[in-house]
Amino acid sequence: MMQGRTARAGVGLAAAWILAVTSACGTRLDHRAIVTGYAGNSVPAPGSEAAAVPTAAAGPVAATTNSAAGGNLGAGAASPAGAGGSAVAGAGASPLRAATGSAAGARPGSGAGGVTANTAAASSAAPASSAGPKPGRASGAPAGAGAAPAPNTGAVPGAPIVIGSVGTSSGIVGAAVGPGLPAVRAWVASVNATGGLNGHSIKHVVGDDGGDPARHQQLVRQMVERDHVVAFVFNFAPLSGQSSVDYLTQKRVPVIGEQGSSPWFYESPMFFPQQSAGAVFVTAMLKAAAAETLPEGKKKLAMLNCQEAQFCVDADRIWPGEAPTVGYEVVFRRQASLAQPDFTAECLAARNAGAQVFALAMDGNAIGRIGSACARAGFHPIFLTFHGALLVEHAADPNLDGVLTPLALRAWFDTSNPVVARYQKALATYAPGEGVKDSSFMGWAAAELFQAAVNRSPDPTTSAGILEGLWSLKQETLGGITYPLEYVRDQNSPKVECWFTVRGSQGKWAYTDKGKNLTCTK
Repeated sequence: MMQGRTARAGVGLAAAWILAVTSACGTRLDHRAIVTGYAGNSVPAPGSEAAAVPTAAAGPVAATTNSAAGGNLGAGAASPAGAGGSAVAGAGASPLRAATGSAAGARPGSGAGGVTANTAAASSAAPASSAGPKPGRASGAPAGAGAAPAPNTGAVPGAPIVIGSVGTSSGIVGAAVGPGLPAVRAWVASVNATGGLNGHSIKHVVGDDGGDPARHQQLVRQMVERDHVVAFVFNFAPLSGQSSVDYLTQKRVPVIGEQGSSPWFYESPMFFPQQSAGAVFVTAMLKAAAAETLPEGKKKLAMLNCQEAQFCVDADRIWPGEAPTVGYEVVFRRQASLAQPDFTAECLAARNAGAQVFALAMDGNAIGRIGSACARAGFHPIFLTFHGALLVEHAADPNLDGVLTPLALRAWFDTSNPVVARYQKALATYAPGEGVKDSSFMGWAAAELFQAAVNRSPDPTTSAGILEGLWSLKQETLGGITYPLEYVRDQNSPKVECWFTVRGSQGKWAYTDKGKNLTCTK
């Protein structure tokens, strides 16, 4: 089973649709190009929101601690090493590098390519230098031959709760899925600055896997066995995350929250999605679009899906059969490369077929190029895009005017919701410069789910305790930002199709009349 999962992860499971891929040659991207990027990166339009691409550090592993209450834990791997007063020590041959920012507001140094541990200790919490819970085996976890002990079983009063996040912080993938990490770190800083959770500070260990499944598994094992991580919060690893599923399932360490494209969140009882994800959202997208466009008499559907990623493959497989059931007539269907520099031929073919709605399982920058090509061809359909590919600047692109995007969570701009307002305030305080956006809010929602579990946990310093908290949640909406969450003990998470819907026009995103409230179909 491990071999099969690793192999699937190695071909880029469910990720490339959200990559910030830019115009280059028309050839297909290989795994390395997707992870590291390539020449020809597009430059956002003036005034648009550019995604920060983390800077890679030289060493394989780094650990940083910010000991000031409310210290700046903002951009994490995106920050240059030593920025904001952080000091880096031991950067030689040793695999471990430690950085400590002791001044209030100090910003941790770069951890790209390795592990970063962050603790902003509140005065009432345990000291940031605490070694964490004592080693032991999580309740119910099978013993692995020669394996190091799993997380502890006995709570230490006031001990920090150690959480981890492993994903791809560098390169093109990092620019696309990485924005959720600063949101998690801002959540950690804001919680610790107000006394922690139930008397416990939060220690956050972060690792950049570079999109490599083997490295992802290595970092996960290290965090569990050496750092005593009791839960992973927002593993943003679309290319590599599946490699650790079997290990975490065996060790019974929960993974809480994902970045929208990880089908394995429905394949193990240790994975807890905070939103509809993967192929589940493929069908949700089409149902959401039909609710908006069919009443306008727009039922002729074209679809253009990428070739490189599982989400695109799922869309190309699911949409043709799903479309007639919701009232659409498919008039055009094609696949294309994310790296394709021009889409004029596809736009002309869709226009000539009479398409009125153009569904795109592509990445954000490719969507911009498609809009330009269709405008040149005199073709102005309603574009339907995936929220993982949403760029805030799409709303300001006249070629995409009216773009329709179903969201898996309440909109990142909806400050009428207290959770969204709190997210925006924390990001501004602890991660200044990180723009609010859907890909960032997914990280915050993962942290909110973790907090809900802690609040119901008999012992939040253990994996077993966190699991008990998760399994005790009943109809939990996290303050109205997601569908009612429930998880059944030792069963895979249920597949639930739910969405909000927004449209982008004249530089602004807004809910549609039908999409302002959560809609669920199953």
